[in-house]
Amino acid sequence: MNTTIDMTAVIAKSAELDNDLVKVNKELKRIASVKCRLKKAPGRVTYQTEMTACLQEEQLLKNVKAYLDVPRKTVNDLTGDDIAVMNYDEVCRAIRSIQSKKTHTKWAEDCQKDKDGLYIPGSGDAYREACRIEDMLKARRDVLKPVGTLRISVASLRTLIDELRFCEEGLSASDVLDRIEAFFDGGDPE
Repeated sequence: MNTTIDMTAVIAKSAELDNDLVKVNKELKRIASVKCRLKKAPGRVTYQTEMTACLQEEQLLKNVKAYLDVPRKTVNDLTGDDIAVMNYDEVCRAIRSIQSKKTHTKWAEDCQKDKDGLYIPGSGDAYREACRIEDMLKARRDVLKPVGTLRISVASLRTLIDELRFCEEGLSASDVLDRIEAFFDGGDPE
């Protein structure tokens, strides 16, 4: 089988599918179905030619997919420019990811050792780099934070519910609503 890639055919097929990765994936699924149905009929007179054409089309679509699919950067490789174009949800996901990275690198092999030979937590280069990226992400999150939104944790909401439920004094509906509004005005400290 010829393993060289004809980039003109790849670019042409990509343009035919509007350079849309979703359309490429749909087309790949369609070709997989055609191939599956064809495998069930090996006795056909045109089996070899149809299977060859199907496999060539599948390979072309795989090459188009590779051509269109831009590899995503991992959170460890983010730069200030990458972070500057991220939206709020992407930034929040990246913060959770980098915090996980910090947890894994806090006691990593690249940490310095004290005089007793024990690792000093958080002294490694990977941990410091993760902290630097986290700070950039948090700064971006604060810039993008939607106006009028609060972060309220489930735990603090449960605490409020418990306070209202087990309150000694009989609370009226307006008292309960006043307490809830006061809670929302204060929000949760981060």
